[in-house]
Amino acid sequence: MWCSSRCCCCGPTGCSVRRWCPVSEPRRRRLPGRGQALTVGLLVVAVATPFYVGPFWLQVGLTAMAYAVAAIGLAIQVGVAGQLSLAHAVFMGSGAYLYSFLGGASTGQVTGLGWPPWLAALGAIVLTALLGALCSPISARLRGLYLGVASLGLVFIASHVMQRFGALTGGPGGREVPPLRLGPLDFSDDTTWVIANVPFHQAEKLWMLGLAVLAGAYLVARRMVAGRGGLALHMMRDSEIGAAAMGITVWRYKASAFVIAAVYGATGGVLLALLTGWVVPESFGFDASVNLLIMVVIGGLGSIRGAIPGAVFVSALPLLIARQAQSIPLISGTGDSILGPGTLSTFLYAGLFIVTIMFASGGLDRLVALAVGTRRPQRRIAGGLPGKYAQEG
Repeated sequence: MWCSSRCCCCGPTGCSVRRWCPVSEPRRRRLPGRGQALTVGLLVVAVATPFYVGPFWLQVGLTAMAYAVAAIGLAIQVGVAGQLSLAHAVFMGSGAYLYSFLGGASTGQVTGLGWPPWLAALGAIVLTALLGALCSPISARLRGLYLGVASLGLVFIASHVMQRFGALTGGPGGREVPPLRLGPLDFSDDTTWVIANVPFHQAEKLWMLGLAVLAGAYLVARRMVAGRGGLALHMMRDSEIGAAAMGITVWRYKASAFVIAAVYGATGGVLLALLTGWVVPESFGFDASVNLLIMVVIGGLGSIRGAIPGAVFVSALPLLIARQAQSIPLISGTGDSILGPGTLSTFLYAGLFIVTIMFASGGLDRLVALAVGTRRPQRRIAGGLPGKYAQEG
């Protein structure tokens, strides 16, 4: 419809000329289709999984959930806001270590504050958000490749801190992670839940927690991207000058993207720490940052939904290859073996990364949409207007 209201793409006084406004477009009610049915089916399968699978598959799924939550935040920062960042693993590490420090007890080697676990988790996320706000001036001054290189410096600084400040981080050997308790809900192995005559131990309980966190993180991110703030981020990504001309405070939205990414990264870091029970610096170094970026690109750059299958593919592949290593000749572990499980998995998703960049920019999200027949043409928000609405007057 033609814009006659005040919105972030039209300035404070509305449009001076008649033009197409995506914010003012009325929402069309869609009937449930195959996409909605697939989503409901996957959700039902995910909820039922702990009742039928063993500890290994729960570990694979929980690892994928933790990285998926973090990848959603990076998808907002890189794909929606256009802010290249290689420091996302820093935010994951910050969330994991801060949770361990705030909720852990002091011992002879490490220091802990002994907060209630739920408060420690919340404090870790809030403090990591503040860290993201402190790092956001970098994005205000730099963009593109320069921002990526500058953010890479944060990875090396964080790695040095995690290695050297042993009283807080445990040094190279890491530190123990306290179990999570939310009021009467105990997610440790100290208690056992019984649901439908099935005993739920720590892995099963963390599965339900991770599934709830992932679903909430996805819904919140989708809501943000679909709103006016998301529209402003899209416009800023396509043209900072054009966004500023429309009345958008570019530096503020850049800082917001950094903070949002930090919150999602910290949440994923807390989930990963609860799964492993022990945090070490190697889990949040340069390799982890690159893997997170690969998750976003393989899933579909700019797609919140695509970040989830991208994270599942990249995080689960090494675990699955390691489990089947004895049946794969090249990595059987005998004298004739050529590759290790980690090396082979790196080659596989690095190759998929290159193929995605060159031939399938939509990534796994587009492939899934084509497979279930739910692909719809994306509405162009900036960098051009839909054909029949491009002319003024």
